[in-house]
Amino acid sequence: MDSLEGLKRKIDTAQDLLSVVKTMKGLAAVNIRQLEGAVSSLDEYDRIVDLGWRALFRSPGTIAPVKQSNQAICLVLGSDQGMCGPFNEVIVDLALEKEKELAERHMEACFWAVGERVRSGLEERGRTAQEYFEPPGSLLGMNGKVQLVVQTFEAWQRGKAVETLHVFFSQLGNGGGYQPLHSRLLPLDRTWLEKYEGQKWPGTCLPLLGLSWEELLRHLFRQYLFVSLYRVFAQSMASENAARLNSMQAAEENILEMEEELQGKFRETRQAMITEELLDIISGFEAISG
Repeated sequence: MDSLEGLKRKIDTAQDLLSVVKTMKGLAAVNIRQLEGAVSSLDEYDRIVDLGWRALFRSPGTIAPVKQSNQAICLVLGSDQGMCGPFNEVIVDLALEKEKELAERHMEACFWAVGERVRSGLEERGRTAQEYFEPPGSLLGMNGKVQLVVQTFEAWQRGKAVETLHVFFSQLGNGGGYQPLHSRLLPLDRTWLEKYEGQKWPGTCLPLLGLSWEELLRHLFRQYLFVSLYRVFAQSMASENAARLNSMQAAEENILEMEEELQGKFRETRQAMITEELLDIISGFEAISG
């Protein structure tokens, strides 16, 4: 049986853990709200880029065909930190399933990892992350991380003629959960182009291009890639915090159960010690009286 001092130390430790868990829950909830706001704010940004595409395709010009390689970049977004359940394992499994589909089309998957947990998960499954990016620690650091991914893709595009980009990320679902998703961002295919061809300009003043057709195309392409990646980064971070919030909720329930059990043992042990002391007193009194 544990001593009273040992049980008291365990109770204090459980209470300290409970305080840490509650703090992490609060931080996760605040982060989710901020990231959801960031995703919503992208709608206006996306609308401006969309108007840029409309203005571009109102003017004469053609997209020169490029020779694509058989490589496809698979950007897998995960986390550096743990305590978020199977968050990283699920997204790695989804990426490996897509790798099989790409192989059937004679495409080679080149994995890019965001987060140490994803990189180690790929290595455990016999894959190597050819590019690695640290996930942003907060919303403030997301711009720099997304720009770094865009610049790296442009370098691969120039040096290796890579034009295909798939992203694997998690998105918030109903009830505080999340779901792994896959999206092909590039190349921009004929279906995407038909969305802008023949559309009327939503105003009375027709746009005039201040840049050459090719230069504006290059700028719009970069903005399209930036806003698309920013959205998946924000959704992935929000999902990570949701997964951590769920894990902390389960941890809180377990700690409360453990604390209640320890409190019960503490009361039983204390009562047993009091009873033992009373019996010793009674036995001593009876011995003296005899």
